Amino acid sequence: MDYSPKASTKVGSLLAFVVLCGSAAFLSYLAGQHNGYDAGYQAAQNASHTQGYDERKGDGYQDGYEAGYEAGLSECVSGYNLHNPTYQEMNEFLAEDTTSLKAYVEDEYVCTDFSAEVNNNAEARGIRCAIVDILYPKGNGHTIVAFETTDRGLRFVEPQFDEEVSLIVGKSYSQTNDYTPPPADDTIKRFLVIW
Repeated sequence: MDYSPKASTKVGSLLAFVVLCGSAAFLSYLAGQHNGYDAGYQAAQNASHTQGYDERKGDGYQDGYEAGYEAGLSECVSGYNLHNPTYQEMNEFLAEDTTSLKAYVEDEYVCTDFSAEVNNNAEARGIRCAIVDILYPKGNGHTIVAFETTDRGLRFVEPQFDEEVSLIVGKSYSQTNDYTPPPADDTIKRFLVIW
C-alpha cells in the first residue's frame, strides 16, 4: 500500500467529508424530529380542542337555553308566551284586577300609571295587553290599554274604570265615551297601540 501524502490527504478529506455530512444529516434529523414533534403536537392539540368544542357547543347552547327558559318560568307564569284572551277572559281578568280601585292623584298616580299596572298584571297572568297612547291637539294626551280578543277583535279599555271605550280620530275622547270633559281639548288627533 502506498501511504503517500497525496493519498492520505484524499482519504482524510473523504473521511472529513463523510463525518461532516453525517453530522449535518444527524443535526438535520434532530431538528426535523423536534420541529415535526412540535408541529404534530400543536396540530393534535388544535384538532382535539376544535373537536371537543364542536361536540359540546350544541349541548352548551341547549343547556343554557333550557336553564334560561326554566328561570323565566319561575319569574312569569306564562314563560315567554303571552296569549290573546277571549272577550270573556278579558272581562274576567278586569273584574279580578284591583288597579281600578286606586285613586287618581295628580302628578303621582295618573293615567299612565293605571295603564302600566294593568298591562303588567295582565302579562303576569300570561295575557297579552297593549298600552295605548292617545294624542290631543295641544301636545297633551291620555293613556289606556287594549286587548286583541280572539273572538271580538281589538278592545280598548279605560283602566281607571275597567270600561270599554271607543277611539275615533277627530272626535272628543270624553264626549265619545260619555265622560266629564277635561279642561283642555281632548279631540283625538291620533293614537298609538304599543304591544
